Amino acid sequence: MLLAGAGGGAAHWLGFPSDWLVGAMVLVAFCSMRGLATRVPPHSLELVQLVLGLSVGLRVSTELPAGSSLLISLGGLLLCLATQLPLVQGLLRRLGWSREEAMLAASPGALSVMAALASELDNPLRVVLSQTVRVMLLISGVTLVLWLGWVNQVPLPGEQALSHGLSLLLLAVALVLGRGLRRLRLPVSPLLGGMLVGGVFAGQHPQGMVLAGWMLPLSMLLLGALLGCRIRPLPPRELVGLLGIGLVICLASSLVSLLWAALVAWQLDLSVFQVWLAYAPGGLEAMIYLALVTGEEPSWVIFHHVVRIVLLSLGGGWLMQRYQARAAEPEKGD
Repeated sequence: MLLAGAGGGAAHWLGFPSDWLVGAMVLVAFCSMRGLATRVPPHSLELVQLVLGLSVGLRVSTELPAGSSLLISLGGLLLCLATQLPLVQGLLRRLGWSREEAMLAASPGALSVMAALASELDNPLRVVLSQTVRVMLLISGVTLVLWLGWVNQVPLPGEQALSHGLSLLLLAVALVLGRGLRRLRLPVSPLLGGMLVGGVFAGQHPQGMVLAGWMLPLSMLLLGALLGCRIRPLPPRELVGLLGIGLVICLASSLVSLLWAALVAWQLDLSVFQVWLAYAPGGLEAMIYLALVTGEEPSWVIFHHVVRIVLLSLGGGWLMQRYQARAAEPEKGD
């Protein structure tokens, strides 16, 4: 966390967009590649999702999109997935990856789920690292877009910030609710718990409130450190190869997302950037944060990412079982 704080603080001082997230991610990843043993506190991802869920819940829009708009947007998401998955999987197969590795690495999101499924492979490392590189490049690319001024940032409102005590109380309630939702096997349950608690609180109090000013930057430090810790020291040639593969996956998936986002945004008269954040190939927590700092609707982004996580988790688990069953058939025949 000291490294994350130093990296995030330096990026904040230099005025980079997404400063706490990108600064922490880059410095921790660099130290990890140099062989330094890096770890984050237990339950870091849970804390990140709780804070983001509360931040979104406190600012969630009460004006839900019409049913027809939602159907069009979900249809665009499904078509986006149907384009991304075979495209990236085909590219990886041409590079010599096995069917199982290509399927898991091609997944545009649900990194934790894909990493868990990859643990059943003989060599899960390159699936996990290629997925991590994809998310890191995705975040870095969006940060570059913000830095170039192609999308404007808006200051997070601080004049109605909740007290430290009340912010921590809401966090504790969201933690209890999130763990209750986890028992129901709901995906990203801490995020959903935070949204529910924040939404209920916002419904009873004036709109425009935000958590204490230190909570969102701290959650981004944790997220950056979490991503950076996934990088492991590798021989230079292997590391360059994985970086190249991660870049190919990121570019292919992002361009497909952008094409479908532009089409859906034109049809629904929405911001292309908002729809792209919803269709972006992974990085759920980072995309929510970017929606918050650019003034887009974060609840829209969350909804689409959760739908995709559910679809990818169910589909990935089913395909892995199918591949393993096929692999076991010759052994039974012997």
